[in-house]
Amino acid sequence: MSLIRHLLMIAILFGASAASAQGSSLARTDRTPSASNVPAEVLVVLAKEEPGNIDPQLKKMTALRRPPFNSFRSMKILSRPKLTLKPGRDALVSLPNGRRMKLTLLRVMPDGRYKVKAAINRPDKSDYLPLLQVVASAGDPFFVAGQTYQGGTLVVGVIVDPKKTAQ
Repeated sequence: MSLIRHLLMIAILFGASAASAQGSSLARTDRTPSASNVPAEVLVVLAKEEPGNIDPQLKKMTALRRPPFNSFRSMKILSRPKLTLKPGRDALVSLPNGRRMKLTLLRVMPDGRYKVKAAINRPDKSDYLPLLQVVASAGDPFFVAGQTYQGGTLVVGVIVDPKKTAQ
């Protein structure tokens, strides 16, 4: 019986160490960004619920026609900064309300999509509140909203690798 317990213990330890090694390997590859720099474009939009105009460049973006963004009846592009996302490095975008958005390219996925982390700093603070991590297709925007500004809401869109079109 002692031999069976001993073999069972070895099997459990071996299984745990193999799972641990696999888990750390997965975590390591998930954090390993690609060696290339990736162009990105940020759309800073002032959206309001009152009736008004929607910028023609925004009308074709299907994500803005779905909830929660479809409740806005006017949208105006305030700025459209271009930047380069470098693997593992933060790229900062100043927002018109005085805050800054931090974008970090975490990884280029095997299928060509991009894993990006977005965060916005707190009012009058230098630290950043984690906002989201997203896996985005090239040329396909993702949006973040919620910052109040001039009687409306700032909607921030990020288009990673805008020269490529999403399939």
